[in-house]
Amino acid sequence: MNSSEQWQLLELAERYVDGRLSESETLALDERLRSDAAARALFAKALHQHAELRFDQGLSHELSLSPAAPQVRPWRYVATAAAAACITLVGAWLVVGHAKLTVATLTQAKQCQWAGSSLPTVQGARLSPGTLDLIEGIATLRFDSGAEIIMEAPATVEVLDAMNCRLRHGTVVADVPPSAHGFSIDTTQAKVVDWGTRFGLSASDNGDYRVQVLEGRVDVNHKDSAEIKQLRQGQTDNHGWLQSRLNPEPTADAEPNRWQPNTIVDAGGGWQVISTAFGHGKDSYIQSSSKETRDFGSDPFFRVKRSSLQPDLNRKGYIAFDLSKFAGRKFEDAELVLTIEPSDLGFASMVPDSTFAVYGLTDESEDAWEENGLSWQHAPAHDPNQPDKHLPIPGKVKLLGRFEIPQGVNRGSRILRGEALRDFLNTDTNGIATFILCRETDETGRGGLVHAFATKESSGKTPPLLRVKAK
Repeated sequence: MNSSEQWQLLELAERYVDGRLSESETLALDERLRSDAAARALFAKALHQHAELRFDQGLSHELSLSPAAPQVRPWRYVATAAAAACITLVGAWLVVGHAKLTVATLTQAKQCQWAGSSLPTVQGARLSPGTLDLIEGIATLRFDSGAEIIMEAPATVEVLDAMNCRLRHGTVVADVPPSAHGFSIDTTQAKVVDWGTRFGLSASDNGDYRVQVLEGRVDVNHKDSAEIKQLRQGQTDNHGWLQSRLNPEPTADAEPNRWQPNTIVDAGGGWQVISTAFGHGKDSYIQSSSKETRDFGSDPFFRVKRSSLQPDLNRKGYIAFDLSKFAGRKFEDAELVLTIEPSDLGFASMVPDSTFAVYGLTDESEDAWEENGLSWQHAPAHDPNQPDKHLPIPGKVKLLGRFEIPQGVNRGSRILRGEALRDFLNTDTNGIATFILCRETDETGRGGLVHAFATKESSGKTPPLLRVKAK
């Protein structure tokens, strides 16, 4: 931008502040600022100086009395001087009709619920700097630089400008083309700079974070260190994220669990409710591994996943209910209720709408499994070497039904009901009914989401429930 163009832009800035721009001039200025980084920087400097001088009346007065000052408004004098010196400033704010300069577009919003956002949340909305707080679903933001991020709930992102944003907490997947080399995402403890790649980033308010490079290269600068770590495809940088998610600590303010070991709840209308906390009920999961894996029986949720791309990350859920109080009675109807929970593991954008299958264990000799003894090497209706690692052995189970969880959904419940479930319960002879939960839908990329469901160890959350009508 030459001197003449700088002066023309500053003249537009002065007329803009005075409210003297025509509609056509305003639209032309908006378009120029969107496409020209140097123009945005100079315009921002001018408005910034104007705002400071309006706030500091003393400085305005000094400038007006200065013998070197021309007979123009003080803010214009400062701004034009800045232009002559070719001062630049990254980022700009444009107020068109009292709205800030927009720097991104909300291009897609799937199954979204928002809370506390300062920006518009309608699909297609233009976004100025501000905050988006996504509590459910998946949302895609396309920055004017060409960079794109997918927000995976729950997540809070602060849009800064066309080349920068801040992930306050949650997970995003970024896709950065050559036009946006240098696009950065800040977290509490790290800054990730992308050099034309695709990567996933998860972060928490307490500073935990994890970067996973899917393609290309990123630079990670941990804020407590001057070191810049370069990561390439397939590499990760984990600072406390995985450990805190795989071994979650119970919260101090958790609500007491109302599902007591010796309680069956009367739900009215002849319905009674049993949880996995009752009697000899249990819930856990297994994860594929060639080595003996740790017990998951004390976790506040069980996890389920199918992955043909990473065979050691398949998971299946196991649930059992104590039916001893219903010995000698027949079930007229039944429902299995599962509560969905955020798992904070994997990327939801790499798993489409997912179908889950629920199986009933028909081999009652295997009903005696223990939560803290269940593993990939030792689990009911399971062969650690079977080709379909995500499924049970067909001859030992009965398919009871399926349900679906749309992409991005991480809360709510799913209910399975039908004759197959009722008939399975009526064939029980030992007072224990075991269910196996599998995800039939594969991930589309490495590191896809792990679905999670609350267990009886999850204080304040609803564990697996069996609602029955018995006669």
